[in-house]
Amino acid sequence: MRVALGMSGGVDSSAAAVVLCDQGHQVVGFTLKVWDRSRCCSLEDVADARRVAARLDLPFYVLDAHDEFQRQVVDPFVAAYAAGTTPNPCIWCNQRVKFRWLLERARALGCDAVATGHYARLVDGPAGRRLLRGVDRAKDQSYFLVPAAPDGLDRVLFPLGERTKEQVRALAESAGLPVARKADSQDVCFVPEGDLAGFLARYLPRREGEIVDRQGRVLGHHRGVHGFTVGQRRGLGVSAPEPLYVIASDPPTARVVVAPRRALWAEGLVGAGAVWLSGADDRVTLACAVQLRSTGRAVPCRVENHGDQVRVTFEAPQFGVAPGQMAVFYSGDEVLGGAWIAEAVNSEQGRVG
Repeated sequence: MRVALGMSGGVDSSAAAVVLCDQGHQVVGFTLKVWDRSRCCSLEDVADARRVAARLDLPFYVLDAHDEFQRQVVDPFVAAYAAGTTPNPCIWCNQRVKFRWLLERARALGCDAVATGHYARLVDGPAGRRLLRGVDRAKDQSYFLVPAAPDGLDRVLFPLGERTKEQVRALAESAGLPVARKADSQDVCFVPEGDLAGFLARYLPRREGEIVDRQGRVLGHHRGVHGFTVGQRRGLGVSAPEPLYVIASDPPTARVVVAPRRALWAEGLVGAGAVWLSGADDRVTLACAVQLRSTGRAVPCRVENHGDQVRVTFEAPQFGVAPGQMAVFYSGDEVLGGAWIAEAVNSEQGRVG
C-alpha cells in the first residue's frame, strides 16, 4: 500500500516510517506547515523530518496547511473561548487536518491511506474498524483520535500502537535516525510557551469584569474573561474562607463565576455531536466507561443514547467536567465513540456548565 505519513520531525513519526517500510508499504513523507510560530513545525523540525526521509530513502513533501489549520483549528479554538467553553484543538487537528485534508492531497500522489505516529491501535472486524488504546498506557493517545464520522478511520494507520515509547526510541536508534532521543513536544502547539491569555488577546478584545459567586455577589474583578477555564483555582485574586474555583464564565457579561470545590463535582453530563464506532450506537442505553479529559482515567458510567445527543450518568461524581472537551467512551481498551461535553450536570446544584 502507498501510505502518506505525517512527519513532524519527532521520534514517533520517524519510527512510524521505519515500521511502515518494514511492513512493505510504499511510504511518502509529508510535513505540514500549520503555524508560523508553532513548536511542532519549526524550521528545525522540518529539517529533521527531511533528514529522516533521506535516511530511509522516502519521497518527502512540505505542504502549506496554514490556512486550513487557521480555519479548522485556530478559529474554532478562539470561538470556543469567546463562548466560555474549554476546547480541545488536538482532536480537531486530527479529524480535520491530518485524517481528511492531508489524505485528500496525498491521493493526488497515489496514496491510499494516512499514517501518524500516535500511540493507538486499529483492528478490523465484522462490525468495522475498531479503535483501541495503545499498548503503552502511559503514552496512549486514543482519546484524541475519535473521528468526526464513524468511517473516519477507514484510511488511517497507527504503526506504533503495539510498541512502548522506549521500544520506539530503540527502534529509531537501531535505524540510525538522528531524532532517536529528541524530546517530545508538549501543550497546544500554536500557543506560545503556554501563554493562553496572551494568545487569545491577539484575537479577542479584553473584557474586564467581575468575579462573582453563584448568588451573583461580587468578590473581585479580573482583567480579561477569556482564558478562564472550569476548575481553575490560581490567578483569581479573591479571598474567601475556603478556596474558590471557576465553575463557569459568561463572556457576554464578562463575569467569571466561582464556588468552593464541592460545586465542581458533577454526577453526569449532556454531550452533543456523538460519534459511535463499531455499531455501539445500536443500543439506547450503554454501560461503559468514559474519559473526560486527555490526562484522566476512564470511569464507569451509563450512557443514554439519543442519536446526536447523549446523557451520561457517572457511577461516582467526577470533578471539573468542562464543556467543550470530548467525552470518550471505552469498553476495556476499545473506544466505542465520543461526544462533545455540552453541560455538566449536578442534581443538587443543577447544570453547572
